[in-house]
Amino acid sequence: MLDNILNSVRRGAERVQRRGEEVAQVTRLRVEAFQLGRELDSAYARLGRAYHSGNDIEVLQGVRAEIRRIEEEISARERLITELGGDAHSENNQSSAAATQPAQQTVVPEAGGTAAPSNRPDFTAQPTTPFTGQGASPTVTTTNPVTGSSMTGSVTTGIQGAATEPTIPDAMPRPTHDGNDRQG
Repeated sequence: MLDNILNSVRRGAERVQRRGEEVAQVTRLRVEAFQLGRELDSAYARLGRAYHSGNDIEVLQGVRAEIRRIEEEISARERLITELGGDAHSENNQSSAAATQPAQQTVVPEAGGTAAPSNRPDFTAQPTTPFTGQGASPTVTTTNPVTGSSMTGSVTTGIQGAATEPTIPDAMPRPTHDGNDRQG
């Protein structure tokens, strides 16, 4: 009995160790692919500089050959990552995300003959505010029920309530016209 428990623990520890080594290898390969991507970016920058400076075609071909080599190395690393099962984590996330998303709601008549409510928008309906001429843009005023403030905006989509949102200033300090870097 104790031998079975000890063997189970050993097998579990070996499995954890193997998986840890695989994860470490996948991480190393991802870092290499990232570094190769940066190298690829610099090679493209060199190619652009060489092209715009009017270098000979041989120089351009050399840089293009280097770009092809780097792209092949990146794809080789990505193949190894896939073979080692490094993408299983992202695939599991995608499948679990798809499983947690609710199915599209449809209108099902209830026993009384009325249709159950649906949150699905009707994309086949005509716009509620038709345009009345070329360049005409109707306006809509909406009121925020919480703050009581109202917004007026131009409707260009033809969908009711598509008013523009007010501009929210960012927290980045901007220099003023008098040279003072502080805002009021």
